[in-house]
Amino acid sequence: MGGINFDEIRAIRKSFSLLKERQKKNRPDYLDEKIGRLKAVRESSVGNDELMRRVVTTIEKNGMKVFPAKSTDDALRAIVQEIGSEKIIVKSKSNVTKEIGLTSELEQRGLQVIETDIGDRILQLLKGTPAHPTGPVAHLSAKTIADGLSRVYGKTVGEGPDAIVEVVRKDIRSYLDTSLVGITGANAISAEEGSIVIAHNEGNIFEVIRRKKHIVVTAIDKIYPTVEDALNMLKIICFYATGSLIPSFVEIISGVSKTADVEKKFVTGVHAPEDITLILLDNGRRDILASGHRNLLLCIDCGNCLLHCPMYNTIGTEFAAGKYLGGKGLAYESLVAGEVNERLEFCLTCGRCRTNCPLSIDIPAVMRTIRSDSIPQEVFYFLKSHLLWLFFNIKLRLP
Repeated sequence: MGGINFDEIRAIRKSFSLLKERQKKNRPDYLDEKIGRLKAVRESSVGNDELMRRVVTTIEKNGMKVFPAKSTDDALRAIVQEIGSEKIIVKSKSNVTKEIGLTSELEQRGLQVIETDIGDRILQLLKGTPAHPTGPVAHLSAKTIADGLSRVYGKTVGEGPDAIVEVVRKDIRSYLDTSLVGITGANAISAEEGSIVIAHNEGNIFEVIRRKKHIVVTAIDKIYPTVEDALNMLKIICFYATGSLIPSFVEIISGVSKTADVEKKFVTGVHAPEDITLILLDNGRRDILASGHRNLLLCIDCGNCLLHCPMYNTIGTEFAAGKYLGGKGLAYESLVAGEVNERLEFCLTCGRCRTNCPLSIDIPAVMRTIRSDSIPQEVFYFLKSHLLWLFFNIKLRLP
């Protein structure tokens, strides 16, 4: 706990406050109706084996390859096989690729992996860890980022957001022009159409998916019955993650580049991509389904729980483990690892995460089940967490 950077905590609070203000200003009248529809779809889709079989069938029918991966090793092996002899890989933000440690694994094999999202590229260059699933550098001030990038690039980078974005964009652009392999995640996979649905605001995914080979890495809990169901989810995740009503861009990929302009006969590989591979990761998710904590897999990774978590807003990424952020992330990581992460002791079990979750996931209930064997033990953790929270809040207020 000695590693808390209070400047980062203040930056997190500032970023989260701006996002909450934007949510309050932009909240649409139809949101509750869409959340109700999403809940029903997630309840019927997560862990639905029949839906999974339909996804594999329709994706393959559309001319794309599917690799079900039971473990991290299975996924990494399939990805390396698909990359082949290429040495420069461009990729977009993906929580699932972070889960399997894809970038570090490929770098250890001598490949150059370039994150193309501005925030993730900044983290990559500064060797940092994310603070929010869709806003990874929310804990870093513009000055901190500019100072760090100035050291990396060996030249002065302006402290304004515009100056930072411009220098990082040019850096990313130089790699996009040479890479033949792009890796992305996916927000959803639709069973009816056999489509891969990806949302983004920066426009970088346009470039990543236009490589000769496109590899999509996502998880089995990202499956939806139809594209319409996926788009409904995107509106909700966009609102809670950014305060906007819809992402700037939505890609719906239902096959490789092809044309039927001549005699209405399909010819593939007209432009790019010529080859699309989907990696569907399990990595302990079926075990979670069987453990009685299925609700954790209903999560859509909007990160709204972090905005309202008193402990996360006090100690930041000390209440996390890599990509596993806050109470929900640590609970999930503990179940997958089969070992209780000691940072679960920091959870106040105040319930604000549940109240502010669009799917009303009862994270405190899961937390208590995982970290405590008895009422006295839970009382001890409750008191310990509140004393820690009070102590660090006092430290935050000191000069």
